[in-house]
Amino acid sequence: MATIPRWSFAAEPRRTLLAYYSYTGNTRSVAERLRADIGAQLLEIRMEEPYSADIRQAAERSKRELETGELPMLLGDPYDISDYDLILVGGPVWWNTVAAPVMSFLERTDFRGRNVGLFATYALTPSHYESNFAAQAHNASFLPALMVNEFDIANGRSGDAVASWAMRTRSKGGPKTL
Repeated sequence: MATIPRWSFAAEPRRTLLAYYSYTGNTRSVAERLRADIGAQLLEIRMEEPYSADIRQAAERSKRELETGELPMLLGDPYDISDYDLILVGGPVWWNTVAAPVMSFLERTDFRGRNVGLFATYALTPSHYESNFAAQAHNASFLPALMVNEFDIANGRSGDAVASWAMRTRSKGGPKTL
């Protein structure tokens, strides 16, 4: 009887990290749905000094952080993504761009050799989100983005779009082969 060697030409299982920041819970709901569909390791991006529960104060602070470039410090920063082949990063669209905590995560993470898929939740317009995300995600190879309207989330109409993106992302992110 032949013994199968420890090495193999079979594809290794792809490891996926799903990192997200959520202020109101909308992005968290999309992240949890994606985790269920893809089977990713979930990482919540958390700040050393969280935003105020008062949305006006939080908005003023986040705008100031984005304007000055003085982004918030994160818990667990910097993150080690070396064990993952596919990284999905999500957050809310604030001021038509990437929310400051997600921007901080992107600036401090080297995505060299990784496929990166971005997803975002928005209420108004995500006009600069993708281009600003790409400018901050150093050395990444990008997959198509998923933009989910918060009103669709609230009305239970986002599930099909999220599931469809998850399926496309899994197939395009493809497993690493030897």
